Amino acid sequence: MHRIKIHKIIALMISFFYLIGCWHRGNKPTVREFRTKLFYCIYSCVFVASFFVGAIKNEEKDNTIFLSEISITAAVFTIKFWILIWKQNEILDLLNRICDFSIRDDYGCALFKDKLQRFIGLLIIFLIVLSISFTLETVVLPFVGSEKTLFYEIWFPLDWKNSDVAFWIATIFIFIGDVLMMTSILFSTMIWYLLLNCSLRYEVLGEQLKILGRITERINLSERQLYTNFLQNLKESIQAHSHLRELTDKLGSFFSNMFFLQFATSGLCICGSIYCLAFDIGDSLLERLMYLLVFMFVVAELFMITYFGNEIMLSSNRLSYCLFESDWYNQPQSTKKCVILFGECLKQPQKIVIGKLYPLNLETFTRIINSAYSMFNILKSL
Repeated sequence: MHRIKIHKIIALMISFFYLIGCWHRGNKPTVREFRTKLFYCIYSCVFVASFFVGAIKNEEKDNTIFLSEISITAAVFTIKFWILIWKQNEILDLLNRICDFSIRDDYGCALFKDKLQRFIGLLIIFLIVLSISFTLETVVLPFVGSEKTLFYEIWFPLDWKNSDVAFWIATIFIFIGDVLMMTSILFSTMIWYLLLNCSLRYEVLGEQLKILGRITERINLSERQLYTNFLQNLKESIQAHSHLRELTDKLGSFFSNMFFLQFATSGLCICGSIYCLAFDIGDSLLERLMYLLVFMFVVAELFMITYFGNEIMLSSNRLSYCLFESDWYNQPQSTKKCVILFGECLKQPQKIVIGKLYPLNLETFTRIINSAYSMFNILKSL
Protein backbone atom coordinates (compact mmCIF):
# COMPACT_ATOMS: atom_id res chain seq x y z
CA MET A 1 0.00 0.00 0.00
CA HIS A 2 1.41 3.35 -1.07
CA ARG A 3 0.35 6.65 0.50
CA ILE A 4 -0.10 9.68 -1.78
CA LYS A 5 -0.07 13.07 -0.08
CA ILE A 6 -0.50 16.68 -1.18
CA HIS A 7 2.53 17.69 -3.27
CA LYS A 8 5.07 19.96 -1.61
CA ILE A 9 4.61 22.69 -4.25
CA ILE A 10 0.90 22.87 -3.42
CA ALA A 11 1.79 22.77 0.28
CA LEU A 12 4.04 25.81 -0.28
CA MET A 13 1.11 27.63 -1.92
CA ILE A 14 -1.04 26.84 1.09
CA SER A 15 1.67 28.22 3.40
CA PHE A 16 1.80 31.37 1.25
CA PHE A 17 -1.97 31.86 1.61
CA TYR A 18 -1.57 31.65 5.38
CA LEU A 19 1.44 33.97 5.33
CA ILE A 20 -0.24 36.87 3.52
CA GLY A 21 -3.45 36.52 5.53
CA CYS A 22 -5.79 35.12 2.86
CA TRP A 23 -6.38 32.11 5.10
CA HIS A 24 -6.70 31.89 8.88
CA ARG A 25 -5.16 29.18 11.03
CA GLY A 26 -7.87 28.66 13.63
CA ASN A 27 -11.38 27.33 13.26
CA LYS A 28 -12.64 30.86 12.75
CA PRO A 29 -10.76 34.03 11.74
CA THR A 30 -9.83 36.44 14.50
CA VAL A 31 -10.89 40.09 14.29
CA ARG A 32 -7.50 41.02 12.86
CA GLU A 33 -7.61 38.19 10.29
CA PHE A 34 -11.15 39.16 9.29
CA ARG A 35 -10.04 42.77 8.76
CA THR A 36 -7.17 41.57 6.57
CA LYS A 37 -9.55 39.51 4.44
CA LEU A 38 -11.97 42.45 4.18
CA PHE A 39 -9.11 44.79 3.18
CA TYR A 40 -8.07 42.42 0.39
CA CYS A 41 -11.64 42.23 -0.92
CA ILE A 42 -12.09 46.03 -0.94
CA TYR A 43 -8.66 46.60 -2.47
CA SER A 44 -9.28 44.11 -5.27
CA CYS A 45 -12.63 45.81 -6.03
CA VAL A 46 -10.98 49.23 -6.25
CA PHE A 47 -8.21 47.76 -8.41
CA VAL A 48 -10.72 46.33 -10.92
CA ALA A 49 -12.75 49.57 -10.86
CA SER A 50 -9.63 51.55 -11.81
CA PHE A 51 -9.34 49.46 -14.99
CA PHE A 52 -13.00 49.90 -15.92
CA VAL A 53 -12.91 53.67 -15.38
CA GLY A 54 -9.58 53.88 -17.20
CA ALA A 55 -11.06 52.04 -20.18
CA ILE A 56 -14.06 54.41 -20.27
CA LYS A 57 -12.05 57.61 -19.94
CA ASN A 58 -9.18 56.66 -22.26
CA GLU A 59 -9.35 58.62 -25.51
CA GLU A 60 -7.35 56.13 -27.61
CA LYS A 61 -9.40 53.28 -29.08
CA ASP A 62 -6.57 50.72 -28.91
CA ASN A 63 -5.86 51.39 -25.25
CA THR A 64 -9.58 51.23 -24.50
CA ILE A 65 -9.80 47.75 -26.01
CA PHE A 66 -6.74 46.57 -24.10
CA LEU A 67 -7.94 48.01 -20.78
CA SER A 68 -11.41 46.52 -21.33
CA GLU A 69 -9.84 43.10 -21.83
CA ILE A 70 -7.66 43.46 -18.73
CA SER A 71 -10.58 44.74 -16.64
CA ILE A 72 -12.70 41.69 -17.54
CA THR A 73 -9.80 39.36 -16.76
CA ALA A 74 -9.11 41.16 -13.47
CA ALA A 75 -12.80 40.94 -12.52
CA VAL A 76 -12.76 37.16 -13.01
CA PHE A 77 -9.57 36.91 -10.96
CA THR A 78 -11.15 39.02 -8.23
CA ILE A 79 -14.16 36.71 -7.94
CA LYS A 80 -11.78 33.77 -7.84
CA PHE A 81 -9.78 35.58 -5.16
CA TRP A 82 -12.94 36.03 -3.07
CA ILE A 83 -13.66 32.32 -3.34
CA LEU A 84 -10.12 31.62 -2.15
CA ILE A 85 -10.56 33.92 0.85
CA TRP A 86 -14.05 32.97 2.03
CA LYS A 87 -14.18 29.27 1.07
CA GLN A 88 -11.01 28.16 2.83
CA ASN A 89 -12.53 25.20 4.67
CA GLU A 90 -14.23 23.81 1.56
CA ILE A 91 -11.02 24.11 -0.51
CA LEU A 92 -8.92 22.40 2.16
CA ASP A 93 -11.52 19.64 2.47
CA LEU A 94 -11.35 19.01 -1.30
CA LEU A 95 -7.55 18.96 -1.21
CA ASN A 96 -7.44 16.48 1.67
CA ARG A 97 -10.12 14.18 0.25
CA ILE A 98 -8.94 14.18 -3.38
CA CYS A 99 -5.16 14.48 -3.07
CA ASP A 100 -4.51 12.37 0.06
CA PHE A 101 -5.24 8.67 -0.57
CA SER A 102 -3.70 5.19 -0.87
CA ILE A 103 -2.78 3.08 -3.91
CA ARG A 104 -2.62 -0.72 -3.65
CA ASP A 105 -0.26 -1.76 -6.45
CA ASP A 106 3.25 -0.59 -7.37
CA TYR A 107 2.49 0.02 -11.06
CA GLY A 108 -0.46 2.29 -10.29
CA CYS A 109 1.66 4.27 -7.85
CA ALA A 110 4.49 4.65 -10.39
CA LEU A 111 2.01 5.74 -13.08
CA PHE A 112 0.46 8.33 -10.78
CA LYS A 113 3.79 9.78 -9.62
CA ASP A 114 5.21 9.91 -13.15
CA LYS A 115 2.31 11.90 -14.60
CA LEU A 116 2.08 14.10 -11.52
CA GLN A 117 5.79 14.92 -11.77
CA ARG A 118 5.35 15.97 -15.41
CA PHE A 119 2.56 18.32 -14.38
CA ILE A 120 4.66 19.77 -11.56
CA GLY A 121 7.52 20.39 -14.01
CA LEU A 122 5.19 22.31 -16.35
CA LEU A 123 3.72 24.13 -13.36
CA ILE A 124 7.17 25.32 -12.24
CA ILE A 125 7.88 26.64 -15.75
CA PHE A 126 4.50 28.41 -15.76
CA LEU A 127 5.21 30.03 -12.38
CA ILE A 128 8.66 31.18 -13.55
CA VAL A 129 7.15 32.81 -16.67
CA LEU A 130 4.46 34.35 -14.49
CA SER A 131 7.07 35.79 -12.11
CA ILE A 132 9.07 37.26 -15.00
CA SER A 133 6.00 38.90 -16.55
CA PHE A 134 4.95 40.25 -13.14
CA THR A 135 8.41 41.78 -12.66
CA LEU A 136 8.41 43.31 -16.14
CA GLU A 137 5.02 44.98 -15.89
CA THR A 138 5.34 46.30 -12.33
CA VAL A 139 9.08 46.96 -11.89
CA VAL A 140 10.75 47.31 -15.30
CA LEU A 141 8.23 48.93 -17.70
CA PRO A 142 7.35 51.96 -15.53
CA PHE A 143 11.02 53.02 -15.52
CA VAL A 144 11.90 52.31 -19.16
CA GLY A 145 12.44 55.48 -21.17
CA SER A 146 12.75 59.13 -20.17
CA GLU A 147 9.02 59.68 -19.45
CA LYS A 148 7.00 58.30 -16.57
CA THR A 149 4.67 55.58 -17.76
CA LEU A 150 2.49 52.83 -16.37
CA PHE A 151 1.94 49.58 -18.22
CA TYR A 152 -1.75 49.82 -17.31
CA GLU A 153 -3.15 53.30 -17.98
CA ILE A 154 -5.63 52.98 -15.15
CA TRP A 155 -7.74 55.75 -13.71
CA PHE A 156 -5.99 57.25 -10.68
CA PRO A 157 -7.12 60.26 -8.63
CA LEU A 158 -3.61 61.78 -8.47
CA ASP A 159 -1.70 63.30 -11.38
CA TRP A 160 1.03 60.69 -11.65
CA LYS A 161 2.37 62.11 -14.95
CA ASN A 162 3.47 65.40 -13.37
CA SER A 163 4.21 64.36 -9.80
CA ASP A 164 6.92 61.96 -8.66
CA VAL A 165 5.10 61.17 -5.42
CA ALA A 166 1.84 60.40 -7.25
CA PHE A 167 3.75 58.25 -9.72
CA TRP A 168 5.26 56.16 -6.94
CA ILE A 169 1.88 55.82 -5.22
CA ALA A 170 0.29 54.66 -8.50
CA THR A 171 3.12 52.18 -9.07
CA ILE A 172 2.73 50.75 -5.55
CA PHE A 173 -1.05 50.59 -6.04
CA ILE A 174 -0.62 48.51 -9.21
CA PHE A 175 2.08 46.38 -7.57
CA ILE A 176 -0.18 45.39 -4.64
CA GLY A 177 -3.10 44.78 -7.00
CA ASP A 178 -0.93 42.55 -9.18
CA VAL A 179 0.18 40.58 -6.10
CA LEU A 180 -3.47 39.86 -5.31
CA MET A 181 -4.10 38.82 -8.92
CA MET A 182 -1.02 36.57 -8.85
CA THR A 183 -2.42 34.97 -5.69
CA SER A 184 -5.62 34.28 -7.61
CA ILE A 185 -3.54 32.66 -10.37
CA LEU A 186 -1.86 30.42 -7.79
CA PHE A 187 -5.35 29.36 -6.76
CA SER A 188 -6.04 28.54 -10.43
CA THR A 189 -3.04 26.20 -10.51
CA MET A 190 -4.38 24.53 -7.37
CA ILE A 191 -7.66 23.89 -9.21
CA TRP A 192 -5.69 22.33 -12.08
CA TYR A 193 -3.98 20.12 -9.52
CA LEU A 194 -7.34 18.96 -8.12
CA LEU A 195 -8.69 18.13 -11.59
CA LEU A 196 -5.47 16.30 -12.47
CA ASN A 197 -5.69 14.17 -9.32
CA CYS A 198 -9.24 13.14 -10.19
CA SER A 199 -8.21 12.05 -13.69
CA LEU A 200 -5.13 10.19 -12.40
CA ARG A 201 -7.15 8.43 -9.74
CA TYR A 202 -9.46 7.14 -12.47
CA GLU A 203 -6.41 5.87 -14.38
CA VAL A 204 -5.04 4.17 -11.28
CA LEU A 205 -8.44 2.59 -10.66
CA GLY A 206 -8.37 1.27 -14.23
CA GLU A 207 -5.00 -0.36 -13.64
CA GLN A 208 -6.31 -1.94 -10.44
CA LEU A 209 -9.32 -3.32 -12.31
CA LYS A 210 -7.02 -5.02 -14.82
CA ILE A 211 -5.29 -7.03 -12.09
CA LEU A 212 -8.35 -7.95 -10.03
CA GLY A 213 -7.76 -11.04 -7.94
CA ARG A 214 -4.10 -11.47 -8.85
CA ILE A 215 -1.70 -12.44 -6.09
CA THR A 216 1.66 -10.70 -6.32
CA GLU A 217 3.27 -12.74 -3.52
CA ARG A 218 4.43 -16.29 -4.22
CA ILE A 219 1.97 -18.16 -2.05
CA ASN A 220 -0.15 -21.18 -2.82
CA LEU A 221 -3.89 -20.53 -2.58
CA SER A 222 -6.77 -22.84 -3.22
CA GLU A 223 -9.22 -22.14 -6.03
CA ARG A 224 -11.83 -21.02 -3.50
CA GLN A 225 -9.39 -18.56 -1.91
CA LEU A 226 -8.60 -17.11 -5.35
CA TYR A 227 -12.32 -16.61 -6.01
CA THR A 228 -12.71 -14.94 -2.61
CA ASN A 229 -9.72 -12.70 -3.26
CA PHE A 230 -11.17 -11.61 -6.62
CA LEU A 231 -14.57 -10.85 -5.11
CA GLN A 232 -12.99 -8.87 -2.26
CA ASN A 233 -10.92 -6.77 -4.66
CA LEU A 234 -14.01 -6.24 -6.82
CA LYS A 235 -15.94 -4.90 -3.81
CA GLU A 236 -13.07 -2.55 -2.95
CA SER A 237 -12.97 -1.30 -6.54
CA ILE A 238 -16.73 -0.67 -6.56
CA GLN A 239 -16.42 1.33 -3.34
CA ALA A 240 -13.41 3.24 -4.70
CA HIS A 241 -15.27 4.09 -7.90
CA SER A 242 -18.34 5.29 -6.01
CA HIS A 243 -16.19 7.41 -3.69
CA LEU A 244 -14.19 8.90 -6.58
CA ARG A 245 -17.34 9.71 -8.53
CA GLU A 246 -18.75 11.48 -5.48
CA LEU A 247 -15.55 13.52 -5.04
CA THR A 248 -15.46 14.51 -8.72
CA ASP A 249 -19.10 15.58 -8.62
CA LYS A 250 -18.42 17.65 -5.53
CA LEU A 251 -15.39 19.28 -7.17
CA GLY A 252 -17.36 20.14 -10.30
CA SER A 253 -20.30 21.47 -8.28
CA PHE A 254 -18.08 23.65 -6.09
CA PHE A 255 -16.31 25.36 -9.01
CA SER A 256 -19.23 25.26 -11.46
CA ASN A 257 -20.15 28.96 -11.21
CA MET A 258 -16.53 30.04 -11.47
CA PHE A 259 -15.95 27.88 -14.57
CA PHE A 260 -19.15 29.25 -16.12
CA LEU A 261 -17.86 32.80 -15.59
CA GLN A 262 -14.58 31.87 -17.25
CA PHE A 263 -16.40 30.38 -20.23
CA ALA A 264 -18.54 33.52 -20.56
CA THR A 265 -15.59 35.94 -20.50
CA SER A 266 -12.69 34.01 -22.06
CA GLY A 267 -13.89 34.64 -25.61
CA LEU A 268 -13.90 38.41 -25.05
CA CYS A 269 -10.45 38.37 -23.42
CA ILE A 270 -8.91 36.24 -26.18
CA CYS A 271 -10.50 38.50 -28.80
CA GLY A 272 -8.98 41.59 -27.16
CA SER A 273 -5.55 39.95 -26.92
CA ILE A 274 -5.62 38.95 -30.61
CA TYR A 275 -6.56 42.53 -31.52
CA CYS A 276 -3.62 43.96 -29.53
CA LEU A 277 -1.21 41.56 -31.21
CA ALA A 278 -2.66 41.80 -34.73
CA PHE A 279 -2.64 45.60 -34.88
CA ASP A 280 0.64 46.00 -32.96
CA ILE A 281 -0.60 48.62 -30.51
CA GLY A 282 2.47 48.41 -28.26
CA ASP A 283 4.96 51.28 -28.23
CA SER A 284 7.95 49.03 -27.57
CA LEU A 285 9.08 45.45 -28.00
CA LEU A 286 8.71 44.91 -24.25
CA GLU A 287 5.05 45.98 -24.33
CA ARG A 288 4.34 43.69 -27.30
CA LEU A 289 5.95 40.85 -25.37
CA MET A 290 3.64 41.58 -22.44
CA TYR A 291 0.58 41.51 -24.72
CA LEU A 292 1.72 38.11 -25.98
CA LEU A 293 2.14 36.82 -22.41
CA VAL A 294 -1.36 38.05 -21.49
CA PHE A 295 -2.80 36.24 -24.52
CA MET A 296 -0.91 33.02 -23.70
CA PHE A 297 -2.06 33.10 -20.10
CA VAL A 298 -5.75 33.61 -20.94
CA VAL A 299 -5.62 30.71 -23.41
CA ALA A 300 -3.65 28.53 -20.97
CA GLU A 301 -6.15 29.22 -18.16
CA LEU A 302 -9.04 28.08 -20.35
CA PHE A 303 -7.16 25.16 -21.90
CA MET A 304 -5.99 23.63 -18.62
CA ILE A 305 -9.41 23.31 -17.00
CA THR A 306 -11.01 21.95 -20.19
CA TYR A 307 -8.08 19.58 -20.81
CA PHE A 308 -8.19 18.06 -17.33
CA GLY A 309 -11.99 17.87 -17.49
CA ASN A 310 -11.56 16.01 -20.78
CA GLU A 311 -9.00 13.67 -19.17
CA ILE A 312 -11.45 12.86 -16.38
CA MET A 313 -14.06 11.91 -18.99
CA LEU A 314 -11.62 9.77 -21.02
CA SER A 315 -10.01 7.97 -18.07
CA SER A 316 -13.42 7.17 -16.53
CA ASN A 317 -14.68 5.98 -19.91
CA ARG A 318 -11.84 3.42 -20.13
CA LEU A 319 -12.78 1.74 -16.84
CA SER A 320 -15.24 -0.71 -18.39
CA TYR A 321 -12.57 -1.96 -20.81
CA CYS A 322 -10.09 -2.29 -17.95
CA LEU A 323 -12.59 -4.37 -15.96
CA PHE A 324 -13.10 -6.84 -18.81
CA GLU A 325 -9.33 -7.21 -19.18
CA SER A 326 -9.27 -8.84 -15.75
CA ASP A 327 -9.64 -12.55 -15.05
CA TRP A 328 -13.41 -12.24 -14.56
CA TYR A 329 -14.33 -15.07 -17.00
CA ASN A 330 -12.70 -17.69 -14.76
CA GLN A 331 -14.83 -16.69 -11.77
CA PRO A 332 -18.04 -18.32 -10.44
CA GLN A 333 -21.35 -17.41 -12.10
CA SER A 334 -22.46 -15.17 -9.22
CA THR A 335 -19.23 -13.16 -9.45
CA LYS A 336 -19.58 -12.86 -13.23
CA LYS A 337 -23.01 -11.29 -12.77
CA CYS A 338 -21.54 -8.72 -10.38
CA VAL A 339 -18.79 -7.93 -12.89
CA ILE A 340 -21.29 -7.46 -15.73
CA LEU A 341 -23.49 -5.17 -13.62
CA PHE A 342 -20.47 -3.14 -12.52
CA GLY A 343 -19.30 -2.98 -16.14
CA GLU A 344 -22.66 -1.52 -17.20
CA CYS A 345 -22.30 1.19 -14.55
CA LEU A 346 -18.80 1.99 -15.79
CA LYS A 347 -20.08 2.60 -19.33
CA GLN A 348 -21.35 5.99 -18.13
CA PRO A 349 -18.21 8.19 -18.11
CA GLN A 350 -17.74 10.92 -15.53
CA LYS A 351 -18.59 14.30 -17.04
CA ILE A 352 -18.33 17.69 -15.38
CA VAL A 353 -21.07 19.87 -16.87
CA ILE A 354 -20.93 23.61 -16.27
CA GLY A 355 -24.19 25.51 -15.98
CA LYS A 356 -26.03 22.36 -17.15
CA LEU A 357 -25.00 23.37 -20.68
CA TYR A 358 -21.24 23.20 -21.25
CA PRO A 359 -19.22 20.03 -20.62
CA LEU A 360 -15.74 20.61 -19.26
CA ASN A 361 -13.86 19.17 -22.24
CA LEU A 362 -11.74 20.18 -25.21
CA GLU A 363 -14.77 20.54 -27.46
CA THR A 364 -15.91 23.47 -25.31
CA PHE A 365 -12.40 24.95 -25.54
CA THR A 366 -12.58 24.78 -29.34
CA ARG A 367 -16.02 26.41 -29.38
CA ILE A 368 -14.80 29.32 -27.25
CA ILE A 369 -11.72 29.83 -29.45
CA ASN A 370 -13.94 29.87 -32.55
CA SER A 371 -16.27 32.40 -30.93
CA ALA A 372 -13.27 34.60 -30.03
CA TYR A 373 -12.13 34.51 -33.66
CA SER A 374 -15.62 35.47 -34.83
CA MET A 375 -15.71 38.39 -32.38
CA PHE A 376 -12.28 39.51 -33.61
CA ASN A 377 -13.54 39.63 -37.20
CA ILE A 378 -16.50 41.75 -36.10
CA LEU A 379 -14.22 44.06 -34.09
CA LYS A 380 -11.84 44.40 -37.04
CA SER A 381 -14.66 45.36 -39.39
CA LEU A 382 -15.84 48.02 -36.96
